[in-house]
Order: sequence, then C-alpha cells, then structure tokens
Amino acid sequence: MAFFPCIYFSANNSYIFDGTWQTYKQRNMSELEINSAILERSKERQHLYELILKLFSVCTMRGLRMIVENPYSTIHYLHNNFPYKPKVIDRNRRLRGDYFTKPTQYWFHNCEPTNLTTHVADQKPHMTITGLSGHTGSLCDEDRSLISPDYARNFICDFVIGKPQVHTQLTLFDI
Repeated sequence: MAFFPCIYFSANNSYIFDGTWQTYKQRNMSELEINSAILERSKERQHLYELILKLFSVCTMRGLRMIVENPYSTIHYLHNNFPYKPKVIDRNRRLRGDYFTKPTQYWFHNCEPTNLTTHVADQKPHMTITGLSGHTGSLCDEDRSLISPDYARNFICDFVIGKPQVHTQLTLFDI
C-alpha cells in the first residue's frame, strides 16, 4: 500500500511549515493568511498521521500482514516521529527497473522482507520531476507517483516472495 498522501510527510513539507518555501498559492497571501494555511495543513497532516497509526494498530490486533511504502529522507516526518521503523530502504529504485531514483522506505508489518537483490541490466531512461510531460509543479504528479511494472515485479520477487529473477544481472556480491 502506498501511504496517502506522501507530500504531507515529505521533507519538502517542512519548508511549508517553516516559511522558507513560498508556494504559488502563498505568493499573494498576507502573513495572517499564510499562517492560517499552515495551521490547516498541520491539522490535515495530524489527521493522516492518526489514520496510519490506526491502520498499523488494526493490523496488529487482527494479525494482518501489510507492506507500506512512502518516500524516504532523514528529515522526513515519519522518520523522526513514527514508532515503526522501515525494514527496507531502497535508495535507488532505478537499479530494480524504475524510471526514478526516488529513495523509498517500506514498512513490513507482521511479515519480514526476503531481501534478495535484483539488478536490472536494461535500465529505463532516467526521468526527473521537471522532465515530466504536463508537469504542474506538484510533488505528487501522477507520473511521478506511478512505478514501472518491472520495478513492481522485482520488488515483489525480492522482498515479498523471495523468488530470484532469471533476467537479472549478477554482481560481484551475488557470486
């Protein structure tokens, strides 16, 4: 499950709270309007934080297995404030066949990752946020949120079912 919406917990969200990043909407706002918008965003983040804690609690009580994905950064809200720690941090998703480097963390709740390593020899073109077609300036553009089918297959084989891939490139670490 991709934890919704990641922009409330990302490192960039901190810039909204501390006033160092002026969003397009805030350019023509007064100081009081900006403060009001920050307070509203804080309430929304608190609500989402409560929902993810409740989700983990329900999975604990019912013994449900769950894997949660969210972007990774050391100044990330969940990195500093979440009682659960990610079991897998994929710092470069391109190595498993995705379009973006996009560091991502994964929480495995009531289950353990299998920790295989797939290295894809045929890497896709590297994409950047600003290079997306129709980029609106949002950190949550749909193109950026999607993962490639290759990455999804390799992630499932590497961390969920522990199945080696026949199409992977061996490295010195695999020998």
